[in-house]
Order: sequence, then C-alpha cells, then structure tokens
Amino acid sequence: MIELTLLTLLHNVGDNFCEYRNLGHDNIKSLLLSYSDASDKFGPLEVKKVIEKSENFKVTAIAIAAIKCPQHIVK
Repeated sequence: MIELTLLTLLHNVGDNFCEYRNLGHDNIKSLLLSYSDASDKFGPLEVKKVIEKSENFKVTAIAIAAIKCPQHIVK
C-alpha cells in the first residue's frame, strides 16, 4: 500500500466536501462526512497519522477546498 500523504488525503476530502456542500449540507457537516469517508477509504489510523504529522494543515486544506469548489468557500 502506498503511504497516505497530506495532499492525497486533502484531495479526496476536498472532492467529497464539495459533493456534500452541493447536496446542501453546511460546512461542518460536509467536513465531518468527508473525513468519515476518508477514514473508510484509507483507515482511521492512517488519516489520523497524516493529520498529526502535517504542518500548515489548515492553509493547505482551505486552499484545496477553494480550488475545488470556490462557490462554497469564498464569499
């Protein structure tokens, strides 16, 4: 198995976040559902490890979400 990276995780979460936002869920619910999906896909311990070891996590996460679905991020 290839080691999960921050960018892989955030691209996956970003896609799912946008899908959930398009369904009408708010930011928090969409984010929680997206990370739940990532945990199912990659395993909860892998997701936790990437989050714990990552620097600039918030900036990177917001940047990816803003690129993938700016209509839900930039207001």
